[in-house]
Amino acid sequence: MARSQSRHTNGTTRKALLGGSALALLLASQNALAQAAAQADGQKAAQADAGLGVGEIIVTATRKAQSLSRVPASIVAKGQEELDVQGVRSVGDIAQITPGISFGQSATLYGTGQTTIAIRGVDSSSGIPTTGIYVDDTPVQTRVGVSPSLSNPYPQVFDLDRIEVLRGPQGTLFGSGSVGGALRFIMPKPNYDAFSIYGRTELATTKHGAESYEGGLAVGAPIVTDKIGLRASAWYRRDGGYIDRLDRVSKQVVQKDINSSDSFTARIAVGLKATAELTITPSMYYQHQTIRDGSRFEVAESDLGSGNQRLSLNREPENHKDDFYLPALKIELELGGATLVSDTSYFYRTTTTKSDDSTLSIALLGQTSGAFPAGFVDYVPTTSSRTKQTAFTQELRLQNDNSNEPFNWIVGAFYQKSYVRDQYAGRDLRLLDVLNLGQDNLGEPRLDSISDAFGVEPYQGEFSLFQRNIHRDEQIAAYAQADYEILPRLKVTLGGRYTIAKYRFEGFTAGPFYTTDGQTENLRVTSKDFTPRIGLSFQADRNNLFYASAAKGVRGPGVSPPVGATCADDAAAVGFDPLTSVNVKPDSIWSYEVGSKNRLFDGKLAIDASAFHIDWKNVQTLLPLPVCTIYTTLNLGNAKIDGFDFSLAVKPIAQLQLGASVAYTNARYTTAIPGPNATTIRRAGEPFPTAPWAIQLNGQWTQPVGDGEVYGRADFSYTSKNNKPIDVNSPLVDPALPRPPATSQLDLRFGGRFKVGGSAEADLSLFINNVTNEQPLLALYHDNPDSVWFRAGSFRPRTIGVTLSLRD
Repeated sequence: MARSQSRHTNGTTRKALLGGSALALLLASQNALAQAAAQADGQKAAQADAGLGVGEIIVTATRKAQSLSRVPASIVAKGQEELDVQGVRSVGDIAQITPGISFGQSATLYGTGQTTIAIRGVDSSSGIPTTGIYVDDTPVQTRVGVSPSLSNPYPQVFDLDRIEVLRGPQGTLFGSGSVGGALRFIMPKPNYDAFSIYGRTELATTKHGAESYEGGLAVGAPIVTDKIGLRASAWYRRDGGYIDRLDRVSKQVVQKDINSSDSFTARIAVGLKATAELTITPSMYYQHQTIRDGSRFEVAESDLGSGNQRLSLNREPENHKDDFYLPALKIELELGGATLVSDTSYFYRTTTTKSDDSTLSIALLGQTSGAFPAGFVDYVPTTSSRTKQTAFTQELRLQNDNSNEPFNWIVGAFYQKSYVRDQYAGRDLRLLDVLNLGQDNLGEPRLDSISDAFGVEPYQGEFSLFQRNIHRDEQIAAYAQADYEILPRLKVTLGGRYTIAKYRFEGFTAGPFYTTDGQTENLRVTSKDFTPRIGLSFQADRNNLFYASAAKGVRGPGVSPPVGATCADDAAAVGFDPLTSVNVKPDSIWSYEVGSKNRLFDGKLAIDASAFHIDWKNVQTLLPLPVCTIYTTLNLGNAKIDGFDFSLAVKPIAQLQLGASVAYTNARYTTAIPGPNATTIRRAGEPFPTAPWAIQLNGQWTQPVGDGEVYGRADFSYTSKNNKPIDVNSPLVDPALPRPPATSQLDLRFGGRFKVGGSAEADLSLFINNVTNEQPLLALYHDNPDSVWFRAGSFRPRTIGVTLSLRD
C-alpha cells in the first residue's frame, strides 16, 4: 500500500517523508535501547569472538575499512574461502548466488563475452554501463552496445581478498557508471611480516561434454620484514565444451565440444613502507580469455532432456579473445589523524570476435524460413569486430583515520580519460546470390548487381558493411562525504559529487547495408552534474543498525549514429533525424532506501533487509526500430522501480549454518513510445523484460573430526519468469518467442579440511553442479519472425568434479 502511494508523491515530498519518518523512528527507539545497549555489547562481543555466531567480514564500500554489519547500505560481501566453497569461478556465478544482480548474455552471440549486468533492475544495453566494475579502486567498465566484441571486463575469481556488491547508486564515492550499483573485486595486499600461500586445483567432467580443469598458486611473503612485502599469483583454467557441431545436410557430428574456453590471470603487487608514514604499492594485473565458439544451440537438433546440445547451421566458429593489462600505483601517506591516498592506473584492453551470419542473411535477404536452401550448403558470411580500450585514471582522496569519532569525513578528486576504438566489418562474397535467392522466393526479377538493391557496391570490394567508431570520454570530478553523530548512536550522512563529463564521437560507416560509399560523423557533448547523498543511521546497539538514505546517480552522455533513410518512418514517429547522429543526453535516477542490519540471539541469527524506490528519468534506451529493424539508442521517457532485498544467516547449533536471500524488483516504464502509422511501440506501464523474483538458499553442516573437519553443503538458486508484456501487439514483442522461463539450479559439495605440514590447511571436496541437469531455454531467438531456426543458450549440463585447495 505504501509503495502505491509513493508513486503519486513528488520528489521533494518523498525526501521529506523519508527523512522525517526515519528520524522519528530512530529517536523514539533511542531512549529505550541506549541503556540496554551498553550492558549487552561486551557480552555479545565475547560470544561473537568465540565463534558461536555467524561470520562477519570487513569491507571498504565507504572507502574505509568497516565491519559489514556497521555499514548503513545494502551490501553483499564474500571472501575467497566462501567463494571457493560455493564453487564461484566467474561473474556469472557471483550473480547466481546474489539475488538483486542480473547477468545477461547476448542472444545472437550467447557465450562469446557479449554481456550485461544490472543491480536492482537498473539495466542498460548501450552507452555507459549502469553498474560500476572495480578492480580495487580502479573502474574498468566500458561503454556497452558499441561492438559485438566489447562488453565489461570481469576479473576471474582467483586469489581475491573478497568481492563486494554495492546495491543502489554510488554516485558520490564511485561516480558515473555506478547509477545502479557497483561490483568490486578486492585484491589481497602484500605480506610484510609472514609467509602465506594459497593454491587451488580442480578437475571436472560435464555430461555430454569435455573435461574442465584448473590450477593456480598465490604467494605472499616479506622481502624485507616490515619494509617490503610481496603478493604474486598465477592461474589457468580450461572450461571444457559441451555443444557438438553437426553437418548442415547429413546432421552427423563433425566436431564435438566446440565451446571450450581458456582463461589465464597473473598478478604481482609489491609494497614498500618507505617511512613509518609512507607506503607505496605498485601492482600489475593481466588477464587473457579465449572462447573457441559460442554456447548457443539449435532447439530442433538438441535433446534438452538429456542435456545434449547441438548446432548445425553455423559452420564458422564464433570465437572471442579478450586481453587486458592493469598496472596500478597506490600511495598512502599518514598525516596524523588523516590519510592521503593516491590511486593511479592505466587500463589497456583488446578484444576480437567473429560471428557466422549464415542464417541471418538467408532469412532476411534470402527470404527463406524453412530448410537450408540448395546451393548454399557452404555459404558462410561472417562479421569480424576488433576493439581497443584504454583508460588513464587518477584519484586523490583525504580521509580521517578514526572511524569511531563523532565526525568522519572524506574528500577527493577524480580524473579519467578513456578511449574506445571499435571496428566492425561484414564480409559476404555471395551477397548477390543470396539477394537473388530472395528475389526468386518473392517472384521478383533477379538483380544484375548489388547496387541494384542498395545503390552502392561492397566497400573496398569486399565489405557488405563496415563501421569504425572512436569514443573518447574525459571525466573530472570532486567529491566529499561526511558522517556526523548528531546524537548518541544517531548519525547523519551528507555527501555530494560534482562531475564534468566530456564525450567525443567519431564514426565512419560504409557498405551496401548502410547504403553509402562512406559517411563520417563527428559529435562532441559535455555534461555537468551534481549527485548528492543524504542518510540517517541509528546504531541501536552493537548488533542492530537501522538506516534510511536518498541518493542520486547520473550516467554520462553519448551518441547514436545515423540509422539511414530506410528508417525514415520509424524516426518520424519517435521524433529524430535518421540521417544524422543523435545526441544522447545523460539519464539520472533518485533512489530512496530504508533498511536494517540485525545480529540476534547472541549472533546466531543475522538479518539484512532493505526496501527501495527508484525514479529513473530520461532513460537511455536501446530501441529496435520496428520498420527498418535497426537498433538505435535514444532518451525515451521515464521509469520507476520498487523492490526489496532480504537475507538471513542462522547458526542454530555449532555444526549447522543456514542461509537465505530474496530479492524482488518491480520495474516498469512510465512513458509511452509512439510508433509509425498511429501505432504505439511501448505503452506506459510496460514492465521491464526482467525476472522480478530471485531466491538463493544454502546450508552447510560441518563436523569436527580429529584435527580437521568434514562438511556437506547445498546451494539452491531460483529465478522467476520474466515479466509478461502488457501489450502483446507491440512491435517489440515477437509472438513466436515465449517469455524466458523460471529457472532453478541445485549444487552440492562434500569435503574435508585437514592440517598438512604444520600450519597449512588443505580442503579436498567433491562437487556436483546442476544436480538435476536443468536445461531451460535462455536467450531464445530466431533471425526474424518468420524463421523456424530457433537457437538458445542454457545452463552448463550436470558437472561433477573434485577441488583441492591449500591455505597457509
